[in-house]
Amino acid sequence: MQLDELKKSMSTLEQVLAKTNSDIKIDVSTSQTAKSKILNKFRQGFVSCIILAVVFTAMALGNVETQSFPNYLKIGMAVCLAVGAVWYVFIYFKLNRIDIAALTPANLFSKTANIKLMMISGEVFFIVCLVVFFTLLFQSFWSYNQIGFWAMAATLLFAIVYGIVYMWPQYMKLFRDLNSIKE
Repeated sequence: MQLDELKKSMSTLEQVLAKTNSDIKIDVSTSQTAKSKILNKFRQGFVSCIILAVVFTAMALGNVETQSFPNYLKIGMAVCLAVGAVWYVFIYFKLNRIDIAALTPANLFSKTANIKLMMISGEVFFIVCLVVFFTLLFQSFWSYNQIGFWAMAATLLFAIVYGIVYMWPQYMKLFRDLNSIKE
């Protein structure tokens, strides 16, 4: 399946390179639909980050389970999630300002590539934050709450598989549709 997508992408690239900028037409309806779906995913990410940041802050202020889940980890996670919410707002407004119908194909491809790069670099930053967080949290949970440790490990494994199998292909398809051209 990925080989077929790669072949199609390569043939589209060859067609684009063979034409001049005036010969290429953006499929505005498909691009607008993809843009609205990506913006919706960014809004969902923002809301999720804010809700979880509030939950971790409330847990830190309420001293919930401080032995197996220390307050410094709760506060660190709340700060990381708040930064994630700000990041989602930033890339939301950056993508929202793109007027697909008014841009030339080269400008559209450039702007969407920049947004994709910002999205990937932000995701990498937050993955590093999560790795540090879970590394410290696993040590605490192993010492004080082994059932919680295994439940957290299983949930984390499920989240990783779900993200790789379900979420990333959706984002890739939406960004591909955002740059769709009329054949």
